[in-house]
Amino acid sequence: MNVLLFGFGRAGKIHYNNLINNLNFKLTHLVELYDVSNEINESIKYIDFKNKEEIKNILKGDEVRAVIVASPTSTHYEIIKLSLENNKHVFVEKPITESEEEINECFNLAERNNLTLFVGYNRRYDPTIRRIYNTVRNDEVGFINYAFTISRDYPYPTNDFLKISGGIFHDCATHDIDYMNWILNDKPISVNVSVFDNDDIEEYNYDHVTINFKYSLGTVVCLNLSRIASSYDQRCEFYGTKGEIINNNFKENAKLSFPQRYKDAFRIELESFYDCIKNGIKPEVTKEQCLNNYIIAEACQEAIDKNKKITIKYGEGFRNYNNVSKSVYNNYLTARKNQTVEFVKKMQNKFSKFDTKMEIWDILEDLNSLIDVSDPDVAHPNLYHAIQTAESMKKDNLPDWMQIMGLLHDIGKIMYKKGNDDEGTGKKEQWAMVGDTFIVGCKLPNGIIFPEFNNENPDMHNEKYNTELGIYSEGCGLDNLMCSWGHDEYLYQILMSSKNPHTLPEEALYMARYHSLYAYHDKKEYFRFQSNKDKEMFDWLKKFNKYDLYSKCDDIYDINMLKPYYINLINKYFTNSFLYI
Repeated sequence: MNVLLFGFGRAGKIHYNNLINNLNFKLTHLVELYDVSNEINESIKYIDFKNKEEIKNILKGDEVRAVIVASPTSTHYEIIKLSLENNKHVFVEKPITESEEEINECFNLAERNNLTLFVGYNRRYDPTIRRIYNTVRNDEVGFINYAFTISRDYPYPTNDFLKISGGIFHDCATHDIDYMNWILNDKPISVNVSVFDNDDIEEYNYDHVTINFKYSLGTVVCLNLSRIASSYDQRCEFYGTKGEIINNNFKENAKLSFPQRYKDAFRIELESFYDCIKNGIKPEVTKEQCLNNYIIAEACQEAIDKNKKITIKYGEGFRNYNNVSKSVYNNYLTARKNQTVEFVKKMQNKFSKFDTKMEIWDILEDLNSLIDVSDPDVAHPNLYHAIQTAESMKKDNLPDWMQIMGLLHDIGKIMYKKGNDDEGTGKKEQWAMVGDTFIVGCKLPNGIIFPEFNNENPDMHNEKYNTELGIYSEGCGLDNLMCSWGHDEYLYQILMSSKNPHTLPEEALYMARYHSLYAYHDKKEYFRFQSNKDKEMFDWLKKFNKYDLYSKCDDIYDINMLKPYYINLINKYFTNSFLYI
């Protein structure tokens, strides 16, 4: 298979040597900005990178079937697009391009033309890291609580390279980000970064970077990177509930670099590229993973720029479930499998005793230790979101009863105190505590989140429950429907208990009960059950949802300063400063 190679730098030279020693490929052309004709085999034609017309003519022809892109990142998009448009398979070194839009465009173009777009995250093909991957995935060390990497490069790159590298996060950290996500089968939800400023670097004045990630399933990951080193140093450690993995590739006083350390990985990934082309196999690195790696690297940069912890948002806007973490996906799938009429009745009975007294503010502070695993928007604890919601309402001069409900709307999650993971009401397994709610006892609608899970629900195979009306009647009112069990319903039941007297209006109770019923107030499902009361309350619910959702941000309020105001509101609307839960 004839191949054209772009780039003859560090990575380009590695690919060059592998190509000329691989019987499956024949390197026919090499494109580089500087004349390297004296450094390559006479059978290989050197082309000046500035000679765009010659490059286009070669790609338009039939001589070359595949392209290897090892040139600077800033050149990738143009080369990839031109190659794919001319029916050439593409291997590109990471990072694939410089924007999400370009990543999407390149992958979509490859798919339309039925071509291989192979992204060179070579760590995945390293035999040592592959063994770690298999060990973790086979559950030999249990759930990974903490992981740590050191990645120090040698020799130090030139300032000219640094200016076009995309920065340390896209150039270096992306490797560690990729293989950590791959091994853990998860992705981070928040990040903070510490750096060492280096005045000798012109364009990016920092190096020696420490990145701290919190993953969606709870794993803490620390990446330590530097390009200011006297030798190459690559290490990783994984600490699980059943054991640990410590891999140290550092060799004292050895002036190594990644070409030596990842010699086998480069060779194996090239063979994998060939297999993908020959056998029509999908490359291991997917579009979604490339997008995630880009988004995470950008979040790292943002964490430095803003000097604070950053919530990593995958996709645009709120409630984007197209690219969710594994924890979010599993939470919804498990809920759909288990939230039946029988299960809801069981939970209603279990949590109806209200025999434990807690101060209302203590509930809020207790939930500061709980992160909602179902939320794709923010990674902050619940107290922060509660304050954000209430403060947004106060800013817009909404009634104080609405402000207090904004503050308290999620405190039903305190059920974890009496719950357990087996029933999805624990701190780890939350599928019967958080996430969108739905109505049990009737057909699950297409407007529900992840409708593809609906058939997993046993009630959908029961004629009593799988019709449009199910066990209900048209116009019976939402009050007569049975919601899937969650923190909304639990809070509503707490507020309806005679043990917890208050003067909150009906509108506030409606908000408490249905604020997670997105299929109703967002997709307008279940309208066939509306009573006159529901029709009157609907606009209030929509208004509440606006503040619940769009107040989510990374801004943190001074809670101690705001506490007296909200204590006064609690005292105004609640007979006691405590609730029985």
